[in-house]
Amino acid sequence: MAKVNFEDSFKIYLFTGKLEENNFSKLSEFLSFLKFNKINLPYKFSYVSRNAEGLIPELSLNENILMDFSPDSLTASKEVQFQEFLNEDHNAHLKELYQKIVFHHEVPDNADAQMKKVSSLIKSLIFEGQFIFLEEPEIDLDPESTKLFISALKDLMIRNKQNVFIFSHKLDLWISHVDIHVKREQDFSFSTEEISKDILWKKEREIFYNTQKTSAAKKEDLLFHISKSKKNAGKKSAA
Repeated sequence: MAKVNFEDSFKIYLFTGKLEENNFSKLSEFLSFLKFNKINLPYKFSYVSRNAEGLIPELSLNENILMDFSPDSLTASKEVQFQEFLNEDHNAHLKELYQKIVFHHEVPDNADAQMKKVSSLIKSLIFEGQFIFLEEPEIDLDPESTKLFISALKDLMIRNKQNVFIFSHKLDLWISHVDIHVKREQDFSFSTEEISKDILWKKEREIFYNTQKTSAAKKEDLLFHISKSKKNAGKKSAA
């Protein structure tokens, strides 16, 4: 397999695994993938674990976030400059995500799981590193926060020239947002597969036919689109 060049383009890589594999180190898997692709230390990365365990317990959520923020000037406080950073047009999704932290000045032990996870994710997005490693970032987030995080991630990663590695069991959540699917082979090497529209369509059908809770209305709607696609394909063939 050709090695990945992480300097030519900046993409989101999805690592997936079976539920019974929860005990193996996701961070180790990310680092092994970089080593497999001949990326040698040192390099800078941010990492968010499944349970957001990286926050410093003695600091407030806001102080934890500001640790990874690099201000442009010494004339104003970090907090003031961070608020100005959030108010920039291209950071609208990040600002909305930040507003999900209701009690910014609570220490992590006094905050709920979502506020801790959001704080950790924001830290990862503003950290000036080459890679972002995320272990099940959707865990502990409500649907709106998940959507905001994905939008903020996609807003910032290209601007900051970062490659993002995500480990998740929820392929259906990430499949339309990621660029590359990474698989660990039996010989412990890695293979990569670009996520194309064809793969997305196959996955949508797979989810549809394997989901028992799908409503009859949704089934009829999907069958309509399948039929329409077949007709369009037939017209193209005839042409």
